[in-house]
Amino acid sequence: MKKCLALLIALWMVLTAAAGLSQKLVEADDLSVGDRFVLEIRHDTDLKSVAVPDTLTRFHVLGWQLQKVPHGNDWLKVTIVPLYPGSHSFPALTVRTAEAASEPLFTDRFRLNIIPVRAEADTLLVDLKPLRKYPLQLPWWLYPLLLALAVAGILIVLLRKPRPTKTPDPEPVAAQPAPPDPAWRMALARLDELRAEGLMLHGHYKLHHYRLSEILRQFLERKYRFGALEMSTTEINWVTQRIRVDSAAEVIDFLRLCDRVKFAKYVPGFEETANAEEWLRSWLRSFEVEEAQRKLAQAGGGNA
Repeated sequence: MKKCLALLIALWMVLTAAAGLSQKLVEADDLSVGDRFVLEIRHDTDLKSVAVPDTLTRFHVLGWQLQKVPHGNDWLKVTIVPLYPGSHSFPALTVRTAEAASEPLFTDRFRLNIIPVRAEADTLLVDLKPLRKYPLQLPWWLYPLLLALAVAGILIVLLRKPRPTKTPDPEPVAAQPAPPDPAWRMALARLDELRAEGLMLHGHYKLHHYRLSEILRQFLERKYRFGALEMSTTEINWVTQRIRVDSAAEVIDFLRLCDRVKFAKYVPGFEETANAEEWLRSWLRSFEVEEAQRKLAQAGGGNA
């Protein structure tokens, strides 16, 4: 009887706390891909933090801020960006209050309709406004006159007898710095250093796969010029669908394996990790062949 009474009291406390939680969407009308909107979370007590789930794919949370209120309850402001067009559901978020012994609260799920940036069949670019004259634009007949004056000035300078000038002493030629190693060579060197450390033998699976993921992300950033180090695997997959990345599907599979070890506490076998490292080595070596073919073509012309 006492246990049942305690369970009822605990359930009543949780329901009472959740009842005081309110949420509000700001600037969430007519959203397109990349537009920002704000989720405001309030409670009848001071809030402390909010947790964003790792499984979030259709939206990206830029961050959250705790709004301090001098004569009221502190509340949370979450800034969100939609990544794909269409109708998508935003999951519930876990909210913590300032009271250490309180149970976590959960926001309500909501659905948003994200408008495409343009129609899929739209392939033409048209002017939205007619051409207009700049405030300081000159009359058309003045441009040929200015061009004639410039040509005349150049001819006068060329026809004038040059004065003898003292030949300056030649400046010492500074030594040219050695060209940096290509991105694939730097990635291979880091891969060899990582394997020599033997982190897998000492049970450091998470650190080993974190370093593997970092080597691949740095190579993508240097080779394809996008911020792979600051992106999630889902965002990198989104970018590789829009630019040409060699073996893009295998690259995403490699990053997802590293994510499983880093975030999902997955313990891989030595053979599985060795196969992944061997694929990364072979993929990086393919860029060495590409570089050699380009140098041969530059040295010997198209026939080479």
